Amino acid sequence: MDAFLNGFSTVLSRLGSNGILPVMLFVLALIFRMKLADALRAALTGAVGMVGMNLTTDMLVAKMEPATTAMVERLGLKLDIIDTGWALINYGWGSRVAGILVIVGIALNLILLFTNFTKTLMIDFWNYWSFLACGGLIYGATENVFLSVAATAIYMIITWKWSDIVAPIYQEASGMEGCTWPTGAIIAPAMIGFPVIKLCQKIPGIKDVKADPETMQEKFGIFGETMVLGAIIGMIIGVLAGYDVVDIFLLGVNMGAVMILLPRMIAIMMEGLLPIAGAAQEFCEARLHGKEVWIGIDASTLMGNPCNMTSIMIMTPIVTVMSLIPGNRMLAVASLVAVPWFIIPLAYAAKDNILHTCIAATVVFAVYFWCATAMAGAHTHLAELCGTAIESGQLTSCLSEGGNPITFILYKIMEFVGVTIG
Repeated sequence: MDAFLNGFSTVLSRLGSNGILPVMLFVLALIFRMKLADALRAALTGAVGMVGMNLTTDMLVAKMEPATTAMVERLGLKLDIIDTGWALINYGWGSRVAGILVIVGIALNLILLFTNFTKTLMIDFWNYWSFLACGGLIYGATENVFLSVAATAIYMIITWKWSDIVAPIYQEASGMEGCTWPTGAIIAPAMIGFPVIKLCQKIPGIKDVKADPETMQEKFGIFGETMVLGAIIGMIIGVLAGYDVVDIFLLGVNMGAVMILLPRMIAIMMEGLLPIAGAAQEFCEARLHGKEVWIGIDASTLMGNPCNMTSIMIMTPIVTVMSLIPGNRMLAVASLVAVPWFIIPLAYAAKDNILHTCIAATVVFAVYFWCATAMAGAHTHLAELCGTAIESGQLTSCLSEGGNPITFILYKIMEFVGVTIG
């Protein structure tokens, strides 16, 4: 059984989101009684959009990471916990408990769906990694399989329930009816950020600031357009990084390109997703006594919002500087690749107000920094259990999932009852 589960985890890890999505969309489309040709077309269209979106996101990361790293070097920032970024994905999929957590997750999702606890049917198996990261970190802290499974199950239950609660906000704003976004990477930031946004919408002065992309374009003309604004922000980051004139210009051009390309790639993905979501609704109404089922998909499909894109570029250098907040010991460099996924859930709740989005994001990142620092021991031990060579006494951590406050609370509960090993 262990060999099967480990093999299953390895296959999922190698497929990644680009490989898993078309297979799952095609299978679901056939289950929901779409014609073979329509199912194939929808699945491939969704996959093409995903590939294009990932290529665009990879370009964003590839251009921004060297710039922010250079900025860090210029500022001379040094902290003692090494930021490993998305290495936690590999640790999550590669941990001893990964296989059983995937099986438990699928079974739990179906049970919660058919008992009406949730409307979410999570087909986004790649993003099970956020759950596996939780399980892996708890295993790294306790070396206890049962506690790891129990903690991950709690994390899943919270995530899927909250995804139901916030999905209508995203559905209305994006037009993706019948979909939900049930990944831990955006649910915890939403739980922290939404109250901050509501507060911003009540504070005199701040609540009256019109900072949505449309208003900015009206006020600043061409300099308020999403593409031009992205280019300007990119060039500012290039200046802070100490780039020469040519590289500053090229970074600006690339960031402007991202602002245009990403929404268009997401639109292509939606062409494939929406027919399947519609078929799912019809299938459930006809065969499941009207049960409403929402298809759980990758949160990247929400990234193309202009407020999102602008806020992402503003917050990326700010997050690096935020490494200096009291109580944090990790310098954010590798984790900057995950910045977009912290911003995604906030812009829609902020009604596209860039100022409110960035204020909420600042609070979210502060919480993640503190949690990532607190869980560095568990993160380091998990990395060692997965075969990573780490110098004696050195600690590692990351923001995305490594600082997830849901996992942190579960970790602290176990530390309080005395079941952690360090």
